[in-house]
Amino acid sequence: MNEPQPDEQEMALEGFVTLHLPCRYSYLRMIRQSVIDMSARAGMSEFKAAQLEMAVDEACANVIEHSYGGESATLNNPNHPGLRINLMQCKDRIVIEVFDRGKGFDFETQNVVDPEEYLQHERQRGLGMFIIQKFVDDVTYERGTSSGNCLRVTKLL
Repeated sequence: MNEPQPDEQEMALEGFVTLHLPCRYSYLRMIRQSVIDMSARAGMSEFKAAQLEMAVDEACANVIEHSYGGESATLNNPNHPGLRINLMQCKDRIVIEVFDRGKGFDFETQNVVDPEEYLQHERQRGLGMFIIQKFVDDVTYERGTSSGNCLRVTKLL
């Protein structure tokens, strides 16, 4: 999953958007639309853009459910830190960072469900990490940074 790190020129920003939204499932639509808009602006194919959109949507839904314990923990609290999403268009890639101040998790030991096992056991949940890892070119996670927990996904154009 870890690609060679891009040089400075490849990471030069050609576009940048930051969203700061409440931790509510109803706001995921705004995030998805921003991913699609940034992808179109960068000239990414619709197929790759849809993959990136789904990976980011899964990441944000996971933050709401697992890091913050669901919407109920954030309702009617204007001081709740919510979600911060950085969308960065670079020369040959889009990089999206999802920040939260929830409990975080151990990314390295996170169990990724095998789709065959998923179907065999007729599970209805649990493909989020599989989708995130398979639909982007690189994914990293940092827990407890000065800006909070950060899941960073990269999709090459």
